[in-house]
Amino acid sequence: MANDETGVAAAPGATAPPSGGPAKPPERRSFTQWLLATETGFSFVKGLTFISFAGTLIAAYFQYLSAYQDKVQTQAKEDLAAATSAFVETSNALSTPMTLQGLLYYDFAQATKLKVDSDQNALPSKNASDMYKPYDDAYSALHENINLFARKMEIYLDWPSNLGLDPATQNGLGQDPITTSLLGAYNFDCDKDMPSFAPGKTQVHLKGPDGSGLDVDWYSAKHHVLTIGYCLDATHKTWLEIVRQWSSHSSLNPNEITAFFDQKKADLLQARLDGQVVRLNAFMSLAMNEIERIRARYQPNGFVCHIPLLGEIASLISAKCKQI
Repeated sequence: MANDETGVAAAPGATAPPSGGPAKPPERRSFTQWLLATETGFSFVKGLTFISFAGTLIAAYFQYLSAYQDKVQTQAKEDLAAATSAFVETSNALSTPMTLQGLLYYDFAQATKLKVDSDQNALPSKNASDMYKPYDDAYSALHENINLFARKMEIYLDWPSNLGLDPATQNGLGQDPITTSLLGAYNFDCDKDMPSFAPGKTQVHLKGPDGSGLDVDWYSAKHHVLTIGYCLDATHKTWLEIVRQWSSHSSLNPNEITAFFDQKKADLLQARLDGQVVRLNAFMSLAMNEIERIRARYQPNGFVCHIPLLGEIASLISAKCKQI
């Protein structure tokens, strides 16, 4: 504390007067200076508040991400189980009557070759007689449920395996009107219209009597099932008719059997049966590929996809980061 010339102590904060003048009173702080001092004092507390808020957001984000991934894993198991079950059920329904058709014709051809077609005690006749009822039951069940099996393939294989399909944007109904009856109306050829996965040959374009069109897509499991069912039915009602009569021990003129082989109808039936095996193999190949596509759809994506903001940007560039 400084003393003036009179010996009196100057007030604290006062400025010593120049050349012996009186001391100046202490300056008062402005409101702005007070706010700045407060800001400095509480800056550390504000920093802690921001960090706490950011930490809460990050924790909530990863909690949401974890719950989302759990839902995806559950959905993946359900979709794969449904696809596999539908595939096995449909494959069995198609392959059983198809296999029995081939076995019935084999026994018929063997009996004719050995000239025992009129002997019901001959081994080929007995085998055919035992198979006729199971075949008739399998054919009837397939004929009754073919459209249901086709819809199952569409719901559980075609749609889930299509990575570009967005159900929310599918507003039109009846965009795929194909049925077994329409295949007949549009003259689908079971001997010529064979499945193909070669580029440029993956579809068959059919024309109706009124000039309208119908497309068969070989990359659709639904279309495979309908074409197989249609051709099995056509074979049952035409080329296999004489074999069915013989195996069921119906009245059959021996001359009809002779004419069947002399007119090369047997060769046409054999070609049709071979073609049906090709159709079934094509369907199974496509179905298994679609199941693998469903599995790939649910594979975990990269770490970048889970970084806030960066993951959203990546989803715009690549479909791999898009949510399911």
